[in-house]
Amino acid sequence: MTTQSEVRRLSTGRIWAFSVGTLGEYFVYFLFFNYFLYYLTDYVGIAPAIGGTILSIAMIWDAFTDPVVGYLNDISKNPKGRRRPMMIKTIIPFIITFGLCFIRPSIEMGPALYVYYTFVCLAFWLCFTCVQVPFYGLLPEIAHHEVDRLKIRQAMAVIGNGGNIAIGIVPIALEFVLRLGFNEMTSWTVTMFVLGAIGALGFVATWAASKDLETPLDQVVRPERNIISTYIEVLKVKGYIPVVLVYLFSTVAINIVFASIMYVGGEKLELPASQLSIVMSSYTFAGIIFVPFISILSKKIGSLKSFKLALIVGFVGYIIIGLIGVNSFGIMLVHGILTGGCFVLWTAYNYVCFYEICDLAYMKTNEQLEGSIISFATFGYKIGAAISGFSMGLALTIIGYDGTAEVKSTEMLSKLDGLITYIPAALIALIFILLLLYPIKAKDYEFIRKAKLAKENGEEFSTTEFEHLL
Repeated sequence: MTTQSEVRRLSTGRIWAFSVGTLGEYFVYFLFFNYFLYYLTDYVGIAPAIGGTILSIAMIWDAFTDPVVGYLNDISKNPKGRRRPMMIKTIIPFIITFGLCFIRPSIEMGPALYVYYTFVCLAFWLCFTCVQVPFYGLLPEIAHHEVDRLKIRQAMAVIGNGGNIAIGIVPIALEFVLRLGFNEMTSWTVTMFVLGAIGALGFVATWAASKDLETPLDQVVRPERNIISTYIEVLKVKGYIPVVLVYLFSTVAINIVFASIMYVGGEKLELPASQLSIVMSSYTFAGIIFVPFISILSKKIGSLKSFKLALIVGFVGYIIIGLIGVNSFGIMLVHGILTGGCFVLWTAYNYVCFYEICDLAYMKTNEQLEGSIISFATFGYKIGAAISGFSMGLALTIIGYDGTAEVKSTEMLSKLDGLITYIPAALIALIFILLLLYPIKAKDYEFIRKAKLAKENGEEFSTTEFEHLL
């Protein structure tokens, strides 16, 4: 039987260099969700319901392109690799389309302006998919040892959350650009173009670090079915649908929270730019603090139990803060630490489940479907983002929020608290219930892992111990 020590290992340098791609994903993703809707409502002057609709349309589009890009990755016969070429070719369009989302064109308020923002959002999220899906598809392909996979997830958490601290400097950066002589609208454009370019460099680092690590083309076991048949087969893998739904609802929860920070901190509490930047940074800096707990908890009680524990902590924390009320800079900091810490744990353990399913699917289908599995997972992730965007716009409309109003009522502003407390708490409860349906236990995966390694090395193996999953 092949042992873990015989599996190709990744150096620490490769692990960290590959993980820099998270800067591109987390950083730009949360820049968009923290500021885009706020930019539309409070600077462009678009009604919250329309802004939320634009956001949700773009995310639904993005969701449906994920499986297509993932499938194209899996069947690619590009001699330079299945995933890396697509990443590097998309970098420049990625930067340009992100910046265009924060430009106020010379178009009067009305349908034409709405079409502009919808179109540039569609273009940006297509580019995002073309770098994100190959990035995540590469991870299980280049990291075969479970310890290396966990180390990559930890490195990704540190880099992603560390890079996200820069999200907190946006209010200060905008003030700085204003002092250079630019007007408010141009300041947004300049700031976002620069930050988008910095984020995109993360994917360039992943592209460089993964050189020569992709599976050689003559060893790739591609799906022989068409895209529809392939995804039908993927959806049949036990445990996959519950985990995708977990990802979907956790995305809704976290996106609603992040999109609400500027409204609660900036509009309700009227925090100065310096304090607002600290608050924004706390949501990501906390993730770095909690990264060590990913492996500590996993070793102590296992990834699945750790996931459930992190959900319980988040649920209780949000309920308590909701009862107290988000009425000060200090409460916002506590909320940021709770959110950042729980989010980094949720994400890490959610992806542990996806990588386990990648291995189970290989044992079941004899095909390498990492791209398809991960991209359909991100399909759920993007549907969650679309739901959160629409929900945010709807919620702001229901409570009577008007970004252009000079004076906003205290009663209306107090209702913003629910967006970052009770709503995510309700979603966490739903996620916990879904996680109870996940069938791959720690002992099951140990058998799957050993059988997979033996299969890859042409040795005899048995599936008896996890036959119930096949």
